Amino acid sequence: MDPKKNYYEILGVPEGATAEEIRKAFRRMAKKHHPDVNAGDKSAEARFKEVNEANEVLSDKKKREEYDALRKGAFTGGPFDGGWGGEAFRGGGRPTGGFRSGTFDFEDILGQFLRNEGTGFTPPDRGEDVRVEVSVDFLDMVRGGVREVRYRRPKTCPECGGTGRAGRRGCPVCFGHGVTETEERVKIKIPAGARDGATIRVPSKGEERASRGGASDLIVVLHMLSHPYFRREGNDILLDVPIRYSEAVKGAKIQVPTVDGPVMVTVPPGSSSGRKLRLKGKGVPTPGTVERGDQFVVLHVAVPKSPSEEFLKLVDRLAQYEESDLRGHWD
Repeated sequence: MDPKKNYYEILGVPEGATAEEIRKAFRRMAKKHHPDVNAGDKSAEARFKEVNEANEVLSDKKKREEYDALRKGAFTGGPFDGGWGGEAFRGGGRPTGGFRSGTFDFEDILGQFLRNEGTGFTPPDRGEDVRVEVSVDFLDMVRGGVREVRYRRPKTCPECGGTGRAGRRGCPVCFGHGVTETEERVKIKIPAGARDGATIRVPSKGEERASRGGASDLIVVLHMLSHPYFRREGNDILLDVPIRYSEAVKGAKIQVPTVDGPVMVTVPPGSSSGRKLRLKGKGVPTPGTVERGDQFVVLHVAVPKSPSEEFLKLVDRLAQYEESDLRGHWD
């Protein structure tokens, strides 16, 4: 640990960054500067070592507190200035407490913690929940179904057992973070009527840390895909249906799709565009109940875009019988 180095700046996070922000920043920077990705690049190798060093300190709560205290004393003239800490920062001999010539000796401080606390570091109860977002077909969200989810699951590093270290060096497998990621697959049950943004919790399928109290949970966030012709409003389903002018005037029986299959509906005579026909109980189920919303058939009178001359002649004849004062009330 070197208090003269700005580990926050190295990872690209603010000094008040959360543990999650530090974890994500480290993974991003480690992948960017890893020697395997930058073969032969000495500057990238040096940068990778700095990133690893910064993570070793900032990802550990106690080391981070110690580091913040040392930086405050070294650069603001705090309680360490001029005392044993000040001597360490100026390189003037070896002070007590595990500090050597401006550096932090991990083994000495670890031993000090072990002597003071008996059991060493106390890890959190368990790992962090893993959040995955998936896109789900419209009909699967309405009817319910089973979906396989693939995701990257953090687990205790098999090389270092989660310590992040190999002897006095950072672990070459997990880069000092203590965890690795493996691809996992899990099947989830989507409840009928699930809404866009709904979450499903899968117990013990999240981050798995041997040093913590078991695995955390997997949180799956559902995002409903749009449908070619159905659209959802709450627990109701709307369907736009084009009808002929003759069907609108005289009425008709037409077949329309529903989420349960096609049904016949009656178009009343004199139906205008925008009229809604209700199909009771053909909508979206309410999760955990037997209730369902409705489906509404929204009628749209189709007008030909390129009518033939014969069609136009028939329209002219029809116009003679139409109401002549439709908009007279605006006067």
